[in-house]
Parts: sequence; C-alpha cells; structure tokens
Amino acid sequence: MKTIKSLFALSVVVLIPVSLMLWYRTHQSTGFASNELIIYPLVFGGASIIALYLIKKYFLKEDLTDFNSGKSTLGKDILWGIGLTIMYFLLFYIERATLTDILTFRSNQELLGLMLDMRENPLLLVLWFGPVLWIGIALYEELIRVFILTSLWQYSKNQIWLFVVIIISALIIGFAHWSQGSYGIVTIAIKSLVSGYFFLKVRRLLPLVIAHVLYDGVQVALLLLTYPN
Repeated sequence: MKTIKSLFALSVVVLIPVSLMLWYRTHQSTGFASNELIIYPLVFGGASIIALYLIKKYFLKEDLTDFNSGKSTLGKDILWGIGLTIMYFLLFYIERATLTDILTFRSNQELLGLMLDMRENPLLLVLWFGPVLWIGIALYEELIRVFILTSLWQYSKNQIWLFVVIIISALIIGFAHWSQGSYGIVTIAIKSLVSGYFFLKVRRLLPLVIAHVLYDGVQVALLLLTYPN
C-alpha cells in the first residue's frame, strides 16, 4: 500500500506536471509575455510546493525533515552552495567546449525578452531576482529533486539502487528542460547527477537551492550587463 501511495504521489507532484508542461510548450505557439514569465513560475511553483507539502504530510504521513536530515549549519550550507555553484560553472565551460558542436541548443527568446524588459522596469528586476528565482524556480525545482530521491530511496538502501535513482532523477529533470533542445537536456542532466550525488552524501536542501539561485542568477546578471542595447 505504501508503495502505491508513494508512486501516486510522485505522479501527482512530478510526472503529471512535467508532462503537462512539456505538452503545453509543444503545442502553444504564441509564447509568453514578460509579465507571464514572472507570474507563471510564482503561481505554478508556489502551488506545486504547497501541493508537495500537503501530500507528503497528510497523504504519505511523512515528515519534511528528510529533506534536511544531514547535520549542518547555515554557514556550512552557504559554503556548500557556493562550492556547488563553482562546480556547476566548471561543468558549464567543459560542456560548452565539448558538446556545443554535437548537440542542438534552442535559445529561449521569451526569457531573453524578459531579461531585456527588466532593464527598463526595476519592478520586474526585483520580482525575478527575488521571489521568482528563489521560490518559483530554485526552491520548486530542488524540492522536486529531493522528493524524487527520498521517495525512491525508501525502496532499498543498496548502493546500486541509490545511484540508479540519482540517474532517474537527473533524466526526469533533464527532459523537463526539453524546450532548450538536446544540449539543454544533456547538460542539465549532467549537473543533476552532481546535485543528486551531493544530496546523497550531505542530505541538505538549502545548499542545492543556493547553488541553483547563484548559477541562474549570475548568468542572467551577466546577460543584463553585457547584452547590446
């Protein structure tokens, strides 16, 4: 019964939303306006976080402490987050040097439009680098990651199974970025392997969120500063 409930929860929290998002991105043709790229992550990510909390607490009868079961302090979590960010950027440059000519990349013109609109509208800038990035993107995606990992790790403590689950979570998160093309899928999956292994060893959510925020935030900030007017 617990296995069925766990698989059902994974479907509701992870597989169904990802499938719907991919279907919508495939079939919609008008794109998103800048305000929609601010509102949708907050609404979708925020609602998904609440749904995950309710399902885990009241349906699965599980405590959220397994997302942060490792011993640490805020200072250590921040340092771990910075270390992960450095690792992500090292992978970024290695991937760009080795995979650019092999895989296909689809540029996100909608996101680029939002970035340029943020130059003219400080409110968009504050919203994106604040609640959108921290809650609608980083916290949401990292909660989904650790939910997949901790849910599937319950079935076995075998080392091979633990690593298989890391691969499964990396593939799911990679394919969730299908709109970025094969380059986006593969490179995000690679970084997700690092994230999954880190969580296996440290069992802390906050460093993953911090690294996600820094990695995305630094790239967007550089784009805002360097993209031609």
